[in-house]
Amino acid sequence: MSDKIKELVNEVHLAGKVAEIEVKTGLTEEKKVPYVSIKGAIQFGDSKVKTRRFESFVQQTKKDGGENKLYSPTLTFANSAKSIADVGYENATVVDVQGNFSANDYIDSTDKLIESQQISIKFFNECDNDIEKFKGTADIEGYIQSINEETKGEDKTETGRLRVSIITADFFGNIVPIKNIVVPENLHDAFLDGYEIGQSAILYVDFIPNKAEAKPKKTGGLGVQRETDGKSYLEMVVTGASPAIDEDDPNGISKEAIKIALAERKASLNELVEKGYQGSKKDVRNNLGAKNSNTPATKKKPKPVADDDMPF
Repeated sequence: MSDKIKELVNEVHLAGKVAEIEVKTGLTEEKKVPYVSIKGAIQFGDSKVKTRRFESFVQQTKKDGGENKLYSPTLTFANSAKSIADVGYENATVVDVQGNFSANDYIDSTDKLIESQQISIKFFNECDNDIEKFKGTADIEGYIQSINEETKGEDKTETGRLRVSIITADFFGNIVPIKNIVVPENLHDAFLDGYEIGQSAILYVDFIPNKAEAKPKKTGGLGVQRETDGKSYLEMVVTGASPAIDEDDPNGISKEAIKIALAERKASLNELVEKGYQGSKKDVRNNLGAKNSNTPATKKKPKPVADDDMPF
């Protein structure tokens, strides 16, 4: 088996109204190449909770100096898009965007390491102004890192759902841990029967709203006590999956490849911690020395994570 992670399916698809948008243009520091940077959000349903944030960073030319065909359409979208925040829902731009999950780790103002991911968008396409065609989905291929029963409350009551974590990779080969993917109750038994830690598969996911449990009325105090409604939030919910592939299968992801990738990630996170708080959240291109950075980096090849240190 190869000690390199193969190219993995990692696709996010959002279609709906532009909820927010922030655009920056300028020149890169070193080579003075024009770029466009977009931070925004897409509302893909009839309620605000059906909203996911995204980022996009595109340069006019590629590393080799050739034309970057994504630059012109991205700049056109950036200059024309109107958001719900600015013009209201009815007049906001409708768009279909496609990209992938990428790591977005950073040190917060308390010097705490925050491990997270973001949606990095590559393609901005036209979309019909039809709510029936709006969507928020993801296809995520990865190495199954953990499978746990979901519990709630102090007594850890099982909900009948599963929480799954997998390790995938972005377009540049940087690994991206995705945690807390929900397997709903109706797929619970079938998932446990067909999938195990160490196998790989493509999980087909929908972004679906859920609502936190309401907090009970407080005792004591004065007069009438009101129950606090639970806030709605989005979950990544499995709607289906490809057949599982064992780690020793030529088409699978080997444990050795995962150990090496985790070692590389651990070394990068350690570098990030050493740098400390940088004043704001930084893009993974800057804070993890990812493979798409314009700044070359010389590093010692990290040793694979020992079996005893594997988180699964």
